[in-house]
Amino acid sequence: MKRSLAFALVFFLTGITVVHAGGPTFTRFGLGDIIFFGDPRASAIGITGIALTGDGFINTMNPAGLAGITRTRIFGGFEYLSSTISDQAGSERFVRGGFQGIALAVPASPDDGLVLFAQASPFSRVDYNAEVREPLPPSPFTQGLKGVGGLSSLSLGASYRPLTRLDIGLKFTYYYGTIQQLASVDFDDSAFEDSEIQKSLFHSGMNFALGLTYRGLADLPGSSFFQPLTVGLILSAPAKLSVKEERILLTSTSSDTASVARGTTDLPLGLGVGASYLVADRTLISGEVFHQQWGSANFFGIPPVGIRNSGRYGIGVEFLPPRNPETYWAAVAYRAGFTYHSSYYSINGQPVNEWYGSAGVGLPIGPDARLHLTAQIGSRRAASGALPKETFVRISASFSASEAWFLTIEED
Repeated sequence: MKRSLAFALVFFLTGITVVHAGGPTFTRFGLGDIIFFGDPRASAIGITGIALTGDGFINTMNPAGLAGITRTRIFGGFEYLSSTISDQAGSERFVRGGFQGIALAVPASPDDGLVLFAQASPFSRVDYNAEVREPLPPSPFTQGLKGVGGLSSLSLGASYRPLTRLDIGLKFTYYYGTIQQLASVDFDDSAFEDSEIQKSLFHSGMNFALGLTYRGLADLPGSSFFQPLTVGLILSAPAKLSVKEERILLTSTSSDTASVARGTTDLPLGLGVGASYLVADRTLISGEVFHQQWGSANFFGIPPVGIRNSGRYGIGVEFLPPRNPETYWAAVAYRAGFTYHSSYYSINGQPVNEWYGSAGVGLPIGPDARLHLTAQIGSRRAASGALPKETFVRISASFSASEAWFLTIEED
């Protein structure tokens, strides 16, 4: 009665099961957790940076926000995550550390806002390990579901200033990575043969994003009031990622490549708008909205299961240091914010939403270098409470610095 393979195929390809034995099981669906990280400054004030401009940071979300950079800048960072997942059966805590990203911005012509940009960062993360006990005849069995991997991204872009107050930017991003999923069936009855199905999905593809920022709406009535206002827009174009799928069947007596197939997975249209307002040159208030049409995306040619449209809403404040601070702590930038994320997960008809508060500081460690420390504390759950609840703490540390390149030295 060697029928374990049939059981495994049925449970691996159908049904939506959400339990936890290790890691947030939500990441089983779609491409896993989509990572939103604009830069350490934006992250600390609860946003991704759609309407942030200036010389002191690299805006990796909206390429138009690069136009104010006058010196070559670089940043890199790491993140620590502590997550507790709980349901009726109890709770478990997991920790993880990882690379947050690295970026370089080079001003080719600062007077024209022409800045070249490169970035490498993670795009999505899959990490779950679940078990389901099925007391079904003719033999009870335990089904295991495990997934690891995710997608990374490499970006190249540039900004330009066609008008005094208008900046535009264009960014091309290449996505690549592998998601591995493993389904196993372990029977209590030795008359049934235990088996595993390993599925590997190799992704690759490219899209582009167009951004703009407009500073100081001087033509409006009451223009002095609107002078410190900046508005931003980001449009992420839809794209199709090429996907190669390999399935391997493993039993106690054999290993065989069951199938190799090729298809595509959609990256949907994304649209975001934001605004920032600088009060008395010292207090920056910023907010934004970003939506993506995941509900209409196909995954390897199949309509989405457990996926819906997503939206992110963030607001925050940054207290900037004076131009000539008299003490070290007066030179520190202080930040705080709040984010609500209606994620693209919808499991068994239950939307999964996330919220978190954030706070951070930008500590000067050199003439034009800063250490950015950020903490985010929040929760992810379904409104009904029927699914596992996740509470988390994210702590990130990033370094940013600048250097003057391509200087023109006048001869006497």
